[in-house]
Amino acid sequence: MIDKEMCGILFQKYHDRVYDFCLNYLKNIHAAEDCTQEVFIIMLKKKNKIILIENLSSWFYETAKRVCKQYIKKNPIISADVDNYAEVIADVNASAEKPLYDKIYELIDKEDADILLEYINADSNQRKKMAERMGITSNALCKRIKRIKCMIQQNLTDNSYI
Repeated sequence: MIDKEMCGILFQKYHDRVYDFCLNYLKNIHAAEDCTQEVFIIMLKKKNKIILIENLSSWFYETAKRVCKQYIKKNPIISADVDNYAEVIADVNASAEKPLYDKIYELIDKEDADILLEYINADSNQRKKMAERMGITSNALCKRIKRIKCMIQQNLTDNSYI
């Protein structure tokens, strides 16, 4: 049986690892925090059996993976890759996805949407020219695209559009 002190030690040792895993898996800070918390709740519920586990690191990762998968089933929009939404924005003629396209387009300003559309439809040479035309470096353009994608995902999550 694991006592409170040992639970604290396990929390300190594995918290950052579990959080990083969840964040990498879900690509969403809030979802990663929720899932990390759930993993440690499971650990507390199973503290009498956890002492029998040989590889605790493996147990934490497997539990985190299972919790993340459950989270995705319950909240598919939160953990979905923002690139999927960018493709919907790019495909204005996608009739089945048109409502989603309209909602996403409402979440970001026209300039950001135009930049994102151009970026996802461009190859690396076109992206370099795009950055030059905007008067920024390619690296700065990538960071701007990342911010735009995060803004879309955050707004979709906050507004529960789907």
